Amino acid sequence: MAKSVKANYLFNLINSASQLLFPLITFPYASRIMMADGIGQVNFFQSIISYISLFTCLGIPMYAIREVAKVRDNPEKMTRITVEILLLHAFLTLLGYMAVAVICLTVTKVQTDIPLFLLLSATIFFTAIGSEWFYQGIEDFKYVAIRGLLVKLLSVVLLFLLVKTKEDILWYGAYSVLGVLGGNIFNFIRLRKYLHRDVIDFRALHPLRHLKPALHVFALNVVISIYLQLNNVLLGFMRDAEAVGYFTAATKIMMITMSISSSLGAVMMPRASNLIAENKLNEFKILVQKSYDFILALTMPLTVGLIFTSSNVILLLSGIGFAPAILTSQIVALNILMVGVSGVMGLQILYPMGKINIVILSTLVGAVVNVFFNILLIPSYGHNGTAVAYMLAEVAVSISMFIIGRKYIPIIFFKKEHFHYVFGSIIMGVSLYCIYLFDLSNIIALAIMVVVGIVIYGSVLLILKDTMGIMVWRMIKDKLVKNCI
Repeated sequence: MAKSVKANYLFNLINSASQLLFPLITFPYASRIMMADGIGQVNFFQSIISYISLFTCLGIPMYAIREVAKVRDNPEKMTRITVEILLLHAFLTLLGYMAVAVICLTVTKVQTDIPLFLLLSATIFFTAIGSEWFYQGIEDFKYVAIRGLLVKLLSVVLLFLLVKTKEDILWYGAYSVLGVLGGNIFNFIRLRKYLHRDVIDFRALHPLRHLKPALHVFALNVVISIYLQLNNVLLGFMRDAEAVGYFTAATKIMMITMSISSSLGAVMMPRASNLIAENKLNEFKILVQKSYDFILALTMPLTVGLIFTSSNVILLLSGIGFAPAILTSQIVALNILMVGVSGVMGLQILYPMGKINIVILSTLVGAVVNVFFNILLIPSYGHNGTAVAYMLAEVAVSISMFIIGRKYIPIIFFKKEHFHYVFGSIIMGVSLYCIYLFDLSNIIALAIMVVVGIVIYGSVLLILKDTMGIMVWRMIKDKLVKNCI
């Protein structure tokens, strides 16, 4: 039996919070040792490998979440589908490592540090055995959260023990792989708890039947990757590793902040798929409307907050050497809101409804915008030009998805409550700017901004008697009462 959305969101938020907390500990340490060129070198190689991994995954993770969610109450069907998908992924992984070998033999920039490139390519293997999609499909977010915490703790210890100087870039590469995907080993072993080997007839398995539907998701992932990974690749080739390092620092802060809102999307997709499969359309409509309202209430203040705290966050986490990344971080902050909105429309509504072609078309529009402005702006503006291109791409995705897919999306886009979030974010932004004017140390200023921002935004929602604000306040108050009792 699937847990409630609230429970799943809580566990996934814990997992996302750990992804937020641990980089706050590790990135300041790593960036000061590796410097911008070292960080840029690792991320440049990771961007190339991510393209190989994109082809070896072939859209399997997102497709598999939906398929497992549909049959999670039927152990026999769930076992058969899971094994077939694992076999398909294993075959594609072998092809991926052939591509790794070819790149090592032919690409000059990779040949400068082949051991690092090969080490980072381990992500291809760990992704193949990870089966993260299985646990998301059955909504076992509690296990994912606990496992994630343990693996991250171990990886942080290894980072501080093994990465001491800039020459330890291989150890930093190992940390980059194990810290993100090391727990996938446990995922694979734990599958024995859910899969029933006695119902598997290997002669009746047809792994290739999943190839065609997965290709639709693959097409979506290819388009998305154009303005995610291609940013680093274009910067690396058109400028240098240092520019990649600045852009990486800025987008890392954005991704950390974005993880707070993206936690809900990971929970909603399997639940939405299951409701549609069971023809519970009214429950589906109510659920996605609540999700959209919550995303707006969360991403608007996060976007404004990052704009006004970027200076303190970048200098605190990365040091004065990364000061050029401050403006970059402020530019890409809008992506928090844009990705949140497009995530609800695309991955929580259109994809579970089988309208993935609309999602692909919308992201293709964003990809074209991204490539065009990258080529136009990188020569003159470097990493800031890439930030503008990235931001405009996400805006284009959200707008095009709204225009093309609106008739299929059963939500109200503009409600009275939504203007509460706008007004609350504006008041919060003014307050943060006033704090910024004081000459405070980065850590003190950031701490004050976070506390004041939360209090101001929450107070505005309560004064306006906003439904979301009142609900959150009641949850906090009930929790406090229980703890006191």
